[in-house]
Amino acid sequence: MSQLRGVNLGGWLVLEKWMRPSLFEGLSGPDETIFCLEKDHSKEILKAHWESFITEADIKYLASTGINSVRLPLPWWFLGEKPYHRSIEKIDEVISWFEKYKLSFLLDLHTAPGCQNGFDNGGITGQIEWHKSKKTLDLTIEKLAFLSKRYGKSPVFFGVEIVNEPHWSIDLKLIQDFYLDAYKVLRPLSNGCIVFHDAFRPNDDSWETFFKENNLINVAFDIHLYSCFGGEFEKMEPPEIINRTLSDRQKQIKTLSKFVRVIVGEWSLGLHEFLFQGLDKFQRDSLLRTYANAQLKTFEFAYGWYFWSYRIDQTSRIGWDLSRLIKEGIMPNSYEFEE
Repeated sequence: MSQLRGVNLGGWLVLEKWMRPSLFEGLSGPDETIFCLEKDHSKEILKAHWESFITEADIKYLASTGINSVRLPLPWWFLGEKPYHRSIEKIDEVISWFEKYKLSFLLDLHTAPGCQNGFDNGGITGQIEWHKSKKTLDLTIEKLAFLSKRYGKSPVFFGVEIVNEPHWSIDLKLIQDFYLDAYKVLRPLSNGCIVFHDAFRPNDDSWETFFKENNLINVAFDIHLYSCFGGEFEKMEPPEIINRTLSDRQKQIKTLSKFVRVIVGEWSLGLHEFLFQGLDKFQRDSLLRTYANAQLKTFEFAYGWYFWSYRIDQTSRIGWDLSRLIKEGIMPNSYEFEE
């Protein structure tokens, strides 16, 4: 297919407080586990969220812009394992929208049993137990196989991502061994792409061996590139961020692409707020537009990219909200290839 130019549907089927704070009013934490345990009428509220946060009209709109793919973050509990709520019927409906508007989709297992990273996006903040038990690892593969069987024959199925952002503290060999175990189960189930996240270590030398020596067919490597996480960005000025995007990150993508297709599965215009102090709206928008253009240019050297995210329910943090960025003229309103 053509190069992927896509967007994540984050904060929808996997909750994150910062993306829709109103859902978490009065709760003690920012993740979906807390939401399901503490929220009165959580099932009804969650279903209302599913119906309103992203609609068929949004998918139709994305297709009209030339966006050609969607990364769909999914929870491992989509069949309704307690205390969570069943979402498989909603997933079925979303897939039908993708088919109707001819948008390819990447199914991203965004949470894993036991939690793979301790983040809100992993479903349980502060817990990293996924890798400690054969039971949770096997259950992860079971869920991935279910998704591949159910959706792998769709005409717009791009692929499945084995697990999102396993934590950097987890032994990389354990993660790579798990990836191979999952690959062996998933490969016979569909012809789609099987995507491996870099576990926050994209430049580890072991990846080249992993991809070259395991005879992997139709796979890709997912790297997430942000400029707001980690101490290195806390005092970095805009010119340095732009130059880093155009030089270091472009070089990184080109180097990795020598042995595997690279997908920038998450990126945004999120920057530290101090960079905007003293700027008026025109200046803020100009900075964001420059940063956007630098990333779009660099990511064209990858196999594809997915912006994080399509929508957030906040008046601030516009750098994470593609729908508003397009409306404000900061991000392009057309992503189509020239014939």
